[in-house]
Amino acid sequence: MRLCTLLRRLFSLLESIARASQSADTRSSTVYQQSQLLVLRVIAMGMFYHWHQIYASHGINSDKPLINLALNNPASGSADAADGDVDDEGADDNGAAAAAAAAASAYQPVGAGFNKGDFNLFYPGPLEEPVAKRAFGIAFEYFRSWISPHSVRLLADTVGNQSRFMFHLRSTHTSQSHPLSSSMMDIAVGTNMLQKFVRACINEPTADMGLEIQEAAGAIFMFVSATNWNIAMQRAKSCLYLVLSRGDEVADLTDIRFLEFATMDISRLAQIIDAFSDVFARVKPAEQLKMAIVLRRTIWGFIARCGGTFIDMHRKSYRPPTNRIEQLMDGLRAIIDSHARSSAHPAYYQLMVMLLMICPDTVSLAAEHAIEHGEAREDGCSKHVRCLARIHQHLTTRDVPEGIVLASQELQRVSAVLTVLPGNNVSRLSDMFEAELNSVLLDSGTRLAPYREEPIDPKLLLISNMACQFQLNPEKALQLFLPRVTSSKSEPWMQLVFVHAVSSALTQRYYLKSINEVAMFNKLVAKLFLDLLRRNVDTIQTISEQQAAGAGAQARSAGYGRRLQGYGSDGAVAGFGTAAR
Repeated sequence: MRLCTLLRRLFSLLESIARASQSADTRSSTVYQQSQLLVLRVIAMGMFYHWHQIYASHGINSDKPLINLALNNPASGSADAADGDVDDEGADDNGAAAAAAAAASAYQPVGAGFNKGDFNLFYPGPLEEPVAKRAFGIAFEYFRSWISPHSVRLLADTVGNQSRFMFHLRSTHTSQSHPLSSSMMDIAVGTNMLQKFVRACINEPTADMGLEIQEAAGAIFMFVSATNWNIAMQRAKSCLYLVLSRGDEVADLTDIRFLEFATMDISRLAQIIDAFSDVFARVKPAEQLKMAIVLRRTIWGFIARCGGTFIDMHRKSYRPPTNRIEQLMDGLRAIIDSHARSSAHPAYYQLMVMLLMICPDTVSLAAEHAIEHGEAREDGCSKHVRCLARIHQHLTTRDVPEGIVLASQELQRVSAVLTVLPGNNVSRLSDMFEAELNSVLLDSGTRLAPYREEPIDPKLLLISNMACQFQLNPEKALQLFLPRVTSSKSEPWMQLVFVHAVSSALTQRYYLKSINEVAMFNKLVAKLFLDLLRRNVDTIQTISEQQAAGAGAQARSAGYGRRLQGYGSDGAVAGFGTAAR
């Protein structure tokens, strides 16, 4: 059955359930919500499995290819045929070989992924335009209905990811549900993915209905942006230019958050940067802030889904094909400099660093300037080259702005991605920042100056810091942090931070050598976790029972079209802060 035909049927089913739910009573509304989530998951996982089969036809994974690309060449001009034909009876060996040979000529690589070695990235053939637009529209409707209008203002992925930590903790005791897999690596090189995708579809939902619906809608965005980028780019430009027509009204820019999930390669990233630079200087400060947060997340989406290309950029020193990056950095620098007395919003510092990270030539000059000179000297270098040296100088002061810490952590995270390139300039800069960053976060009560409007719990910053250092140098990180966890004076919040940091580090896939392959790390962490469980088993059991009871009550009282109170992105962060204290 063709993918477009299947999608049309699923879209119709989803719309009929949504119509029926409008007249449902409170008791039935939860069932309708779960039914809509199930259909969204089936749509997303069907898209992903189709994409996975494209890679199977190329021989990139070991699954048997079921899509006969030989009969459906995207170059033939038929959008309907480009989906690929799935042979319900299975292809024989000769047919599979012919499909693989046709795929090699029909599909051209768009970049490189990374999984302890490079593999080429391929996009599926384009969906029919009406189907692609309908998919985008449905995903937008659910994404917009179940997201907090203020969630775009979350400062860092450390905060956004905390909702996922709490989600996993609650789902352990309330259901078998897990967030959908949206990793490009799983789609490309995963094995036995049909069974995994089916399990992801039928897992029982938790009380985190809003988060799960966002996951499913984001997965649909990811696929449709890969197949029909022209529609995604048109949506992005419409959102941006609509901001200019709002007059005195401040746009919430919720719709453009789909770029966080969009499938990016280096040329697409350049288009997004061009579009943002066209309007950034002409919008209101509140809108500039939201744009900065979205663009930063878009850059991280490119790194996560096109990691091999990002590594190659730093190996061969080239940048995205656009001359607008400096223009954006000039705008960010002007905003940061205008807040000399009161520190600028941390998002501006984060985006500034990320724009530098996609310009390896500038990073090379910045590393030479910061490491060899050790200060932000006015020696003829551009202000962008001096940026990292200025950030390091701020880390050495007594009251370190929260934005400086977050910018330094961006540098650390990029360094973790680039560990496959020994001695690269980002790693050299990260090593220079490491000691001061640890000092600030381990003494955050006296040295960290929170951003007054949106302070982040220092524990979240410490989790991110630990996780990055476990990836970069696990033995060195254990020598630093273990004494603070095993000491008789160690506080429970520090132990919780350590556990979350280890969990985060173990799930990362960018680095060359997984930390669970380090014998010392396995031995020490396993012993420590057993000790923590023995000392805290009564507390853990009490918290688990409370969370299970609370989540069940929330699920029973949920109404259609509402986010469940206390379980959105903002509520999860607040809940963690309370638990940690």
